[in-house]
Amino acid sequence: MTNWYYYNTNGEKVGPLKPTDIKTLASQGVITSETVVANDTGLTVAAKKVLTFQSPSPGFFDIGFTRFITNTWTSILWLLTIFLTFIGCGGAMVFGASNGAPALLFIAPIVAVVFLLIMRMSFELTIVLFRIETHLREIKENSKKV
Repeated sequence: MTNWYYYNTNGEKVGPLKPTDIKTLASQGVITSETVVANDTGLTVAAKKVLTFQSPSPGFFDIGFTRFITNTWTSILWLLTIFLTFIGCGGAMVFGASNGAPALLFIAPIVAVVFLLIMRMSFELTIVLFRIETHLREIKENSKKV
């Protein structure tokens, strides 16, 4: 679930908030439906979008790239990579054993571990780049308020 934030009258960031928290704050008169709220991905919308539980962007089909799907899909791709690597390693070991290439019994697991290490580092680098973007957007928004 996405965390939401808003800026109070002093310009301080308040959050993280769940949509139910925003609804409570609106009912208490702390914020209005026109109060600007932002989420972890840097998406900024009026609170009424969150209050009515409307999706502010269509995700995968968002042609404006206002919402990043990378953080969600990286976990799924990592699990798929692990699964396919184990299948490939097992297949190489069976192939080596049945075709007179016993070296594959030792080389395949080493190659699989190195491959998984490289893939893990590439996924982490991708996530770090998107987090840098999120933090830079937050810094930019804070500098506008000063």
